[in-house]
Amino acid sequence: MTVTEGYFIKYKDVIWSVKGCFHPDGYAIAVPRYYKNKKIKRMKESMDIVQQKFPYLLKYYDEIGFRVPAVPLDESIILDPFSFNPYGVLRDFSLFFRNVGITGSYLYEGDGNDIDLLSFDENNYKILRLLRQQGITSPLESINSEEVEGLDSRDFLNLKKFRVLEGFFKGIPYTFKIVRCEDFGKVMKMEEFSGTLEIKNAIKPYSIPVKYYTDNFVLTSFRTRYTELEEGKKIFVKGKVLRRDIFNDLDLDIAEEVKILS
Repeated sequence: MTVTEGYFIKYKDVIWSVKGCFHPDGYAIAVPRYYKNKKIKRMKESMDIVQQKFPYLLKYYDEIGFRVPAVPLDESIILDPFSFNPYGVLRDFSLFFRNVGITGSYLYEGDGNDIDLLSFDENNYKILRLLRQQGITSPLESINSEEVEGLDSRDFLNLKKFRVLEGFFKGIPYTFKIVRCEDFGKVMKMEEFSGTLEIKNAIKPYSIPVKYYTDNFVLTSFRTRYTELEEGKKIFVKGKVLRRDIFNDLDLDIAEEVKILS
């Protein structure tokens, strides 16, 4: 079975969240999500666990450009979102959409406090917008401080309020992840970057990985927090540019700081 962003695996009694679209044969690029009865929210904390407890998993791939944990699938249990049989409010919400799976804590614990859906069908975004217009869903009005990373808390909340990929359904928080993978080529070199950019073309703003064209770079991310950014928005980024063989990738997921200026 192949895995991609939105799947989970169990390895060495740890629940790992599969990240991104590139996965070497027989491996999943993944980070700890549930470790020693604690849900890990921040990427930095996940990578700290890998470096301290699973350093042997870290490998470099030109397709990614830096060392990442590669978890062997033949030693893991794959948790498939599309094999989960939804019930209750999960079923009620998923029935609005096409080709969806249940991910998040319901998938790896069998229970949860929020709804996490996964789909490869971009048409579901139109349904999400319609549900918000009809008042069937409503925007989020608060944040979990444990999730804040990259963005400051004000920007984190303001973007959540705007998004239809996140919100409330019947009073329960939901996150809807739409994944459409594409080839990013290979990283030739990495450079430091610090500066302000303007989104000129939101070419792929709601399906992961998101892509936003600026004058000199393509802003990319696999995280929901950077979805649905609008054209004309100005952003300060302090991070790294991955000089790929097909485009200059300013990866927001590994940025030290991202600030929404307008």
